[in-house]
Amino acid sequence: MHYTVVASGSRGDVQPLVALAAGIKAAGHEVRFATQVDFEPFVRKCGLEYFQLGGSAEDFYSSRLAVALREQSGHAGEFSKFLSENLHSYVVNHLRDCWNAVQGTDVFLCWPWLQVGPSIAEKLGIPYVVVSPNPVPHIPTWGFPNPFHAPVWKLGPLYNRLTWLLAEPVSRTGSDQINRWRKEELGLPPRHWRDELRTIRCTPHLFGYSPTVLPKPRDWAEWMHVTGYWIFDEGKDYEPPAELTEFLAAGAPPVAIGFGSIVGRNPKQLTREVVAALERAGQRGILIAGWGGLRDIKLPETILKVKTVPYDWLLPRVAAMVHHGGSGSSAAAMRAGIPSMAVPFGYDQPLWGQRIADLGVGVEPLPIKKLTADSLARAISRLARDGAMRERAQRLGEKLRAEDGVGRAVAALEQTVAKARRSAAA
Repeated sequence: MHYTVVASGSRGDVQPLVALAAGIKAAGHEVRFATQVDFEPFVRKCGLEYFQLGGSAEDFYSSRLAVALREQSGHAGEFSKFLSENLHSYVVNHLRDCWNAVQGTDVFLCWPWLQVGPSIAEKLGIPYVVVSPNPVPHIPTWGFPNPFHAPVWKLGPLYNRLTWLLAEPVSRTGSDQINRWRKEELGLPPRHWRDELRTIRCTPHLFGYSPTVLPKPRDWAEWMHVTGYWIFDEGKDYEPPAELTEFLAAGAPPVAIGFGSIVGRNPKQLTREVVAALERAGQRGILIAGWGGLRDIKLPETILKVKTVPYDWLLPRVAAMVHHGGSGSSAAAMRAGIPSMAVPFGYDQPLWGQRIADLGVGVEPLPIKKLTADSLARAISRLARDGAMRERAQRLGEKLRAEDGVGRAVAALEQTVAKARRSAAA
């Protein structure tokens, strides 16, 4: 069968879906992967057919618009208003790209934020599955708060459910453009956003995170599958530069600090705070610049800065990690068996940071707005020196590495597609 995966977003959004697509291909299927040009090397490395979506993920996530969007994410009403006012062209362009990407395919897998899946699947009459490395705002639960649009407070089931209910209007964002597209391009009748929401909630979902870290809520339907992490193995072919290997060999294991695709309002000042924190904690450090979250400043000999490095290669060689709390970075630290801490900037990052702390494999999240050199230094000291925490992290890492998230996802997907085809033939 021929599968098409359509994904957009940050590296943490897209890379797990590439790993899933590679698993689908290994199971004997043909796979096309549609995403921005930033991720083309990952796609082609896995032997997948590549289809280019418009735009550059790095350019977007490094922009002031992305910073403002992320800062609004904790308040559903403001987030929805901001999306409506600023991302019209993004929605329109992606409707066209996604439609072109899925031509000639048998099964359509889509990243949830693109919103186009139900309409395309309806027009083409093909099975559609939502694939995501994290919980999504449109699937509510009593089990935990909405991580995108509300504080991750431990106030019980009623609070949890309320956070999802209050965020429902976010699903309305872009509905006018989608309905025009349905009518003018697909020849389909318009659909009220609440009907669209009900359709999506009845759609099979694959979640690429570990049930050990965040168990599947008891109130989720059987077609919601929490499979385990979808890991893209970069480290096995990585040849580190001499500067990096020499630094690692020159002293005690350092603390890795990096914020992935996240860029804050003042990256240079953040870099100064990070360097000062490492010095006050008496720890060596490796700064991972990513897409610009950490900038070039004069560094002491005890700190090395790199642009990028495969986490599955680096993290087993360091003492601990400080990251932004994205699902991918959090997974990498936990799978490596090292203590870590999240510095959440927005979106679902507070959820993963809190799960790390609750599992006893890291310290409480330190929100970016509260980060100072002193507060970060205290956290780094504990991460690097707490032996009991390290032992818990090692045990969790062993358990997570034993999970086969991709294998479970592919099995669930094949069963879902077979069921859909039987229903269509009946």
